[in-house]
Amino acid sequence: MTWRDRIDWRALGTTVAIAIATLCASVLGVYLLEERAGVRDASTLFLLAVALVAYLRGSWAAVGTALGAFLAYNYLFLPPEFTFFVSDPQHIMTLGLLLAVGIAIGRLTGLQRDQARRSERREHEARALFNVSRAIAYAKRTNEALPVLVASLAEDAGMARVWIGLGSTWAREQVVATSDPGADAPGSGPHSILPRRSAKGPPAWVRLSPPGPPASRRDSLALYRVELVDGAEPIGSLWAARDIRHGPPTSEETRLLAAAADQIGQGVVRDRLSEQATELEVSRRSEELKAALLDSVSHDLRTPLATIRASAGTLADPNVTLTSGQTRATAREIDAEADRLANLVSGLLDMSRITGGALQTRPETMPVDGVVMPAVQRARRALGRRSIQLEIPDDLPAVVVDPVLVSQVLDNLLENVARHTPDDAQVRISATTGMQAVTVRVEDGGAGVPPEAMAHIFEKFYRVPPRRASARQGTGLGLAVVKGMAEAMGGSVAATRSDLGGLAIDLRLPVASAAPADEELQA
Repeated sequence: MTWRDRIDWRALGTTVAIAIATLCASVLGVYLLEERAGVRDASTLFLLAVALVAYLRGSWAAVGTALGAFLAYNYLFLPPEFTFFVSDPQHIMTLGLLLAVGIAIGRLTGLQRDQARRSERREHEARALFNVSRAIAYAKRTNEALPVLVASLAEDAGMARVWIGLGSTWAREQVVATSDPGADAPGSGPHSILPRRSAKGPPAWVRLSPPGPPASRRDSLALYRVELVDGAEPIGSLWAARDIRHGPPTSEETRLLAAAADQIGQGVVRDRLSEQATELEVSRRSEELKAALLDSVSHDLRTPLATIRASAGTLADPNVTLTSGQTRATAREIDAEADRLANLVSGLLDMSRITGGALQTRPETMPVDGVVMPAVQRARRALGRRSIQLEIPDDLPAVVVDPVLVSQVLDNLLENVARHTPDDAQVRISATTGMQAVTVRVEDGGAGVPPEAMAHIFEKFYRVPPRRASARQGTGLGLAVVKGMAEAMGGSVAATRSDLGGLAIDLRLPVASAAPADEELQA
């Protein structure tokens, strides 16, 4: 780029035109004052022209205007007229003062104007950088903020178009955001690049002309590129297209593009690190789940299988003579262990459906006692000698639940009570209404759950440390299945300490009035 290319000829022409116009107006004013109004010396009128040019076009334009005023007043108004010769020494002093004061006023006014313009540009730059930072900070992912950022940068940096491409090299970049979606992607034509690190001085654009045919783009636009980097590795580019009539970007616009590229690059790197961390966390939890599943299933499968094999072997051994009572007891033991195996497999299948999102619900409107009483009847044998206290008011609203799922949820809760409480423990099942839901509470008078374990009892494969030596640990799936099924029906579960001394599980079920869509579906 030569010095001729760097000059803004349009701005220079505008400055010259304004200076000539103000000088002509000043000449006319001085002529009217001195020749028509009889004013002896109206040369100070030229100072107004100098100040006006300084305010409009800057200090150097004002200095040129002061020189023009000096020559015009000497040539047109001082004798001998229409020459640059000065005959009167008093006039030499007048011309000298006109030139000196004009240059001083022009420089001071121009500097003040330039300082005000710089302050405005710095304020504009700071505001634009704040918008970039805020957009990236408030977005969950940087890609979500990019469409807004490129549109803002195009306006703030005076660009016809701004876009962002991601890729290891600029030739392989894929455009992820653009301020002009209808425009073509950049080609391999000449463009200017901003070095990311400058040894000294302000950053400067460097012109690149890659080999090969130029990119297919309008000749009136110049391309500018700022690399997005991760340390020393390029990860993409911030591209901008600018009308060549506006010249190269100013220092403020260059700093804005560089700072925006830095923040966008850091945001992209942050997103990638977040994705990697998420993948590692998912992988870690998956491994933990696999280990827990293997540990739980291997233990809980071996124990009933060993019992079944031993009992069946006893029945099949011809050398072992059993009474009819012993035979029935052995058969009942086999049946109990087989039922335990069935429950284990059922729990694993249920958890698989819940985790995979394949759990389908068929909601129906049911009375609360119609939900609770059948579950209590099914659990009476398992609860044995435990006393059961029911507190189900008659005026409770109906609930919208899946009959199969809600039955399984209550069965699991009551089975959990039977498994983890002593035979003489008290069991209470109550129901209350409020907040568009009915809460069914199942509580017991057992040993309860340690406070540190309360927050984990609904996690998969979590086993509460037993407080009774005779307590048998489960697979850690029962309450996890309860939570998954309750949420699938639009409800929820929570665990607290019971007034009876043990554990209380609150099952919240949506009432019929809170689910009009479900009622219409049933209709």
